[in-house]
Amino acid sequence: MLSYNQFLLNRIFLTSGNQVPVNTGNLLFFGLFIMAVGLVSIIYPQAFWYLRVGRKLPGVPPSRLYLGVLRFGGLLVIGLAAIILYSIGNTNF
Repeated sequence: MLSYNQFLLNRIFLTSGNQVPVNTGNLLFFGLFIMAVGLVSIIYPQAFWYLRVGRKLPGVPPSRLYLGVLRFGGLLVIGLAAIILYSIGNTNF
């Protein structure tokens, strides 16, 4: 019986029964990179504000609401990274 992760991979890549190899090293790097981006977004949201808006409008400070939205997005990204890293630990391939 296929595990749930293997079933999803087979459905995504339409292999219908063939085993899809998973490179956990790449997933580990991707998960850690995504977690680092989320942490930067939480700790220093002005960096993302500058990349998105600040360079177009010099001298205009970011609003508190926009910085809050960036921090919330950082939390969501860290949650995604946690799911990716958790799925690496629970692979049965």
